Amino acid sequence: MAENTPEKNLQETVENTATESFSATEVETENEALKAFLERDENSQKDEKTEENSDKNKKKLSKSTLWVIIASAVVLLIVAVVLLLNFLPSDTEPKELDAGTEINLVVDEKGEHQANLVLNEKGEVDNNSYGTLIEYTPSDIKQIDVENKSGSFTVLAETPVTTDEETGETKTDATIYTLVGFENIELQTGGADTIANDVAALEFSSVADPVGENAKDFCFDNPRATVKTTFSDGTTSTIILGDSAPSQLGEYVMFGDSKAVYVVPTDAVDGLLFSVLDLVTLSVNTSADTTDNAQFEALTLSGSAYGEKIELRPNEDKAIDSSYLMISPKKMFISEVEAANITGAIRGLYAEEVMCVNPSSAQLSQYGLSSPYASVKAIYPDTTVNIKASTPKDDYVYLIADSNIIYKIKAEYVPWVYTTFDKLRPDTVINPNFSSLTNIKVTDASGSYDLKVETFTDTVENTDGVTEEVESTTAYYKDKRLDEDKFHVFYNNICNMQNAGKATTNGSGNPVLTLELSYSTGRANDVIKVYPTGNTKYIATLNGETICLVYKSYCTKFSQSVQDLIAGKTVGSF
Repeated sequence: MAENTPEKNLQETVENTATESFSATEVETENEALKAFLERDENSQKDEKTEENSDKNKKKLSKSTLWVIIASAVVLLIVAVVLLLNFLPSDTEPKELDAGTEINLVVDEKGEHQANLVLNEKGEVDNNSYGTLIEYTPSDIKQIDVENKSGSFTVLAETPVTTDEETGETKTDATIYTLVGFENIELQTGGADTIANDVAALEFSSVADPVGENAKDFCFDNPRATVKTTFSDGTTSTIILGDSAPSQLGEYVMFGDSKAVYVVPTDAVDGLLFSVLDLVTLSVNTSADTTDNAQFEALTLSGSAYGEKIELRPNEDKAIDSSYLMISPKKMFISEVEAANITGAIRGLYAEEVMCVNPSSAQLSQYGLSSPYASVKAIYPDTTVNIKASTPKDDYVYLIADSNIIYKIKAEYVPWVYTTFDKLRPDTVINPNFSSLTNIKVTDASGSYDLKVETFTDTVENTDGVTEEVESTTAYYKDKRLDEDKFHVFYNNICNMQNAGKATTNGSGNPVLTLELSYSTGRANDVIKVYPTGNTKYIATLNGETICLVYKSYCTKFSQSVQDLIAGKTVGSF
């Protein structure tokens, strides 16, 4: 057994330590190698995952970036709007209101309304702005005295107040205005109202001269109008109208006794320049209130326009289809067209301008009415109308009616000024009523033909079961019944004997055509004779009175139509 010595033990210890150290190092080395391998494998897997995640993240980043951009734009827009709204003026923010020019409105010891401007130490207006000079309503007015370039006049105002008997409630009616001195003259609607509105309440837009140092510059040394208003409470006011402000800014006015000059809107004082003529109605006369009053009973035309006095009456003879009859200077039926022109231009006339009220002899002469060119007098069931007219000039005439006012009116509105005896001649020689005829005798170069006419009235029941009277007319020639339709065409041919102009001579010799008409109404027979003249127009007479010219061709065609009628042939219409 070996002996353990200190040296030996030390050597063994060293060897054992070296062995242990080698083994630990070897193991550590192997562990580190394994760890490194595992780390490389793990890192490899991480790299693959990282690359995969990177692609995904790139896609995510692309979408996220787009949304971020959109969101940012929206935020910027909202911020911009908020900033804009902050800089815009807000309606809710308090504003400094213009209180207007400081002015004191008082009534002096005379009962006169005054407006006193409040001036600073320099005699100036601190706030040259708007203000009120007087504030009433037209119903508070009692009287208005106007003086302007056209003259002076006074308007009285009355506002009736009615009380309901059941409820006791009061109601203010429309104000009634009267022009003093012209109480019987109707006023134009709105004229007096305009003046009343202007003087009842007046506001200014600025102060032109607070103390009136330059009043002459505003033409107050020769004002265009001075208007004094008396109110129902006993107070008064005075408005003085000077010149117009430049650039259409308004008009210069003074109020009360003050010398201050104000600028007011033009339409606030335009009524102060009205004249009496601006207030008078433009209605020359009134229209008929009923259809019964629209038909005159007698009408007379006189004056140099006609030569002879012309008298017309409504036609009451049922045998002749004509509205009016002339009884002077000749008795004859008149043109339906011309009659309508005349009768429709007598009542309800409306003028363009009033020229004069209650004219003097000199004014009547000035407007050509001292010896009227044309006058009309028409008697109606409800009134009599008298109108005189001057000679037409530049398509206008002056009229004066019963109201004693001279008007200016377009001549076309009073066509009776242009009418003449010849224009009143009938449009046709005669227009007999179809159902009133009993006999028609035609005489021409071929002989005489008597046509007997009978009209019957039968009571029949229509499709609605209502009974009504129906007329039927039958014509005979030598007891031979004529075709009704053809006879009716023949009758129309009689009515169509047209007026072809004025006959300057009377007919003579033997007539080429004679018509004698008999009636059932008791009217005497009418005899029409047509005389040759040697040209294309013949002379026609009615009951011995020369009426007009008719065409030669008419006579030829009419004679042929008689032959065709009695022969049963087609009757030509002309």
